[in-house]
Amino acid sequence: MTNNYRYQHLVRQDCPLPPGTHVVVYCRDSGGEEQDKSVNQQREAAQEYCDRFGLVIDHLYADEAITATAVEKRDDFADMLADLRGRFSVVYDPAKRAQRAKNKPFGLLCWKSNRLGRDLIHTRNVKSDLRLRGITIINLVSSFETGNPALDAVVESLFEYQDEQLLLEISGNSRRGLAQLVTLRDTDPTFLAYNPDWQSTGAYLGIMPGGVPTGFKAERIVVGTYKRKNGKRSGELREVQRLVPDTELWDRCRLAWQMRHDGATLREIMNATRLFSTVSSYAAFFKNLIYTGTLDYGGQRLGDFVPALIPLEWWEEEQRRRAERGKKHRSEAGDPMLDPRRVGSKYLLSGLLFCGQVNGEEHPMLGNSTTGKTQKQKRGAWEYYICGVKKNSRDQKCDSRRLGAHLIEHAVIDSLMRDVLTRDNLRPLADAIAAQLADTNRDAATRLSALQAELDQVERQLANLIGAIENMGLSPTLRDKLTKREAEKERLKGDIAQFEKMLISSPDIADITGELLDDWLLWIRATLEGEDVELSRRALRQFVEKIVIRGSEGHITYTFPIEQRVDDLGHRDMDLRGFEPLTSTVRL
Repeated sequence: MTNNYRYQHLVRQDCPLPPGTHVVVYCRDSGGEEQDKSVNQQREAAQEYCDRFGLVIDHLYADEAITATAVEKRDDFADMLADLRGRFSVVYDPAKRAQRAKNKPFGLLCWKSNRLGRDLIHTRNVKSDLRLRGITIINLVSSFETGNPALDAVVESLFEYQDEQLLLEISGNSRRGLAQLVTLRDTDPTFLAYNPDWQSTGAYLGIMPGGVPTGFKAERIVVGTYKRKNGKRSGELREVQRLVPDTELWDRCRLAWQMRHDGATLREIMNATRLFSTVSSYAAFFKNLIYTGTLDYGGQRLGDFVPALIPLEWWEEEQRRRAERGKKHRSEAGDPMLDPRRVGSKYLLSGLLFCGQVNGEEHPMLGNSTTGKTQKQKRGAWEYYICGVKKNSRDQKCDSRRLGAHLIEHAVIDSLMRDVLTRDNLRPLADAIAAQLADTNRDAATRLSALQAELDQVERQLANLIGAIENMGLSPTLRDKLTKREAEKERLKGDIAQFEKMLISSPDIADITGELLDDWLLWIRATLEGEDVELSRRALRQFVEKIVIRGSEGHITYTFPIEQRVDDLGHRDMDLRGFEPLTSTVRL
């Protein structure tokens, strides 16, 4: 019978338990490529060991393709601990515990102690808990034992430390391998060898392990073959998932972001899109950078990783709002312009209007409304602005008066149109933008010419390499050179595309007539006085920095010139800051 044993030369040649002792066996495979870790082989080795020493297996627990650290996913491991803890109570007295182990021995068999876990703290806790119940733990793989319990504990501790260090090394290797996979581009020679019809652009393949974000779906692609140590699965195709837009959800995700950008609440977005069944799921959705086309992987940002759903500015704006909401919950001072109540406020000047009644201080003014006591007065609510300090202190810390909302809003708009948004002010601005665009075009054209020359040279080098490969074959040296030149080519093409975007051919701002400026001024006034408060507020903030009320006067500080894009004039996004702000006084 002994001659039929396959694993006895690999396992320990002694047994600390007497024949007839009942045991349980725990097997685990981490899911790696090494076949000696398979559950089937561990099971067979344990059965042979028990047959040889006369042990009786009560139950065999096994977790397949589960890592040592993923304790919460090891169902059989959890079941085993629950069963053993239910059968054996803790005995704290060492003498009584030793007596139980002698009179009613029971054992747990595992291939190595690291099958129980490699995390040092967790593994020690499990082993201590089982031993306090009088259970003997047997490692099938031979370990150094002296017979001295104290010395054996030290040796075991060293092995546990070694296991934990190995886990850290495995984790690091895994992260490094995943990073290499995630950053794979469609110019990789190995990838192209298995995908000969792929049209290379130099872009990321969009390979992303784990869960797929809402709005995307997983597409399987072959990136190479597996490499096994013993060659049993050598050459097997390696398939991974890449992210591509999900056409069924893409537009709904875009709508959700558009509504959020326009100031909608999570509840309103959920009712409109039905992407998730709970509001809390939308919070995680709006935190994910992937919708800008950029992947945040281990602290590294990979731009143009997948097609972008939204501009980066939308995502950054949402993160600023989240930060401000967090400050509010922590009772910290935040930016009043991003206060959730003001973002969704129906009052035009919310976040822009401040009370300067207290000398040397400026307090935000809040929009509010009230109705009269008589039936006639109740027909229409009076909307007004009130100092936040005055309201919160019940008139004790500020004696400023309430301001009718319509009065102050129209006064601000009139002042803006009279003092800032005039043809005389806009004409020099248009000329300055045109001059700056001309300079930008010249610089971009010069840089484009240099980049194109570099690209032509790289393409000639690639042609020479391909010719050498056709004559000599693909050697490792030629492959490395080809990969580097392909990467350089794609980089140059990307740079050229960016500079081509900077070239602005139309419309020519210098040709904007006075009549066109007058038409735009009428349009901007209609926008400021329109019913869409969020649109009006957004337009107003292009020009107004803040309004401070002191007594019967309001002091308006303007931001000038226009910093944001105005499509009606064909303005481009330009950084024109640095001008001195204008101020104006309005009688209330």
